[in-house]
Amino acid sequence: MKKLMLTAAMVLATVGTSFAQSSAGQNVTINASVIQALTLAVNTATLDLGTMVAGTTPTPVSPATSPIQFTLTGNGSSVITVTYSAVTLNGPSSSTMTFTPNLTGDASTANQGTASSVTSSSTVTLSGSNYSSQNYYFWLGGSVGSLPAAQTPGSYSGTFTLNVTY
Repeated sequence: MKKLMLTAAMVLATVGTSFAQSSAGQNVTINASVIQALTLAVNTATLDLGTMVAGTTPTPVSPATSPIQFTLTGNGSSVITVTYSAVTLNGPSSSTMTFTPNLTGDASTANQGTASSVTSSSTVTLSGSNYSSQNYYFWLGGSVGSLPAAQTPGSYSGTFTLNVTY
């Protein structure tokens, strides 16, 4: 009977016992900023270099008077990388010539004549405050340099691509 009482006492002692549990939690704040996508529009899709004479050096098109204007729209206070390259103009009988771009830019359309030179792989900074929509303007000029006397007569064309990235 002593054994039975001892066993019963042990069972009763363990019934009321619970095992300790541990848990932990931590909160993290999630933030995000959304800026507007860059857009780039051009007012005229063709730059006409005019009629050129083989064996001469045609007059370059000045960005200060160029009819080609690009309008970049992006997030204010952002730094924008600008890239472009020379253009191969393809002509008759597989003949070519190279157009070397001259790009200028400014935050105001009123400053086309005094806009700063924008070289490929350089940056421009949009004015205004962060999260505001801001414009920046580019003007395209350039030249084909000196034409050899044997330059094949005919029409030449190529495509200039201006790339802008945040």
